[in-house]
Amino acid sequence: MPRRTRNRQPISVKELAHSLPPTAFQTISWREGSNETLSGRFAAVRVRHAGGNSGKARLRPEQWLLIEWPTGDTDPLKYFLSTLPADIALDELVAQAHMCWRIERDYQDLKQELGLGHYEGRGWRGFHHHAALSIAAYGFLVSERITTGDLVGAKKNFIARQTPALSADYIPRGSPARPATRG
Repeated sequence: MPRRTRNRQPISVKELAHSLPPTAFQTISWREGSNETLSGRFAAVRVRHAGGNSGKARLRPEQWLLIEWPTGDTDPLKYFLSTLPADIALDELVAQAHMCWRIERDYQDLKQELGLGHYEGRGWRGFHHHAALSIAAYGFLVSERITTGDLVGAKKNFIARQTPALSADYIPRGSPARPATRG
């Protein structure tokens, strides 16, 4: 287990970013924006969180530290910690790190369009039921958008996916059982 010594001391992520050579940064594009392709300069380093010298703090596993540093800026713009596998490609790591905008957008849609933020009760059970129904309704609406191909009002850069086909012997829940054929 790594221990702090006189030569081995934790450093800030900003110091680590400044200590990397310029060749460590690569320009990566992660998605299409409204006007242009979104891209930036990134470097990824395996690091271990400096949580202390004693107990379980020393047992923290290595993680990815993803550093986003735009060209021409004096300091890095963003830092991301990730527990993705050690053998992941840099472009996939960048794509996963920038996926959070979709999650935030979905949460905003749930609160504003489907009433997730309107619950005023005080109990966990009621909130849990309210949240489950709101999320189920949102899932249904997204499924309908995908099925019908109607992307009006859909999110920017929404990727239309194919709806998986149902098997021939599928029976929807709650439907009457199919009559057995007689020989």
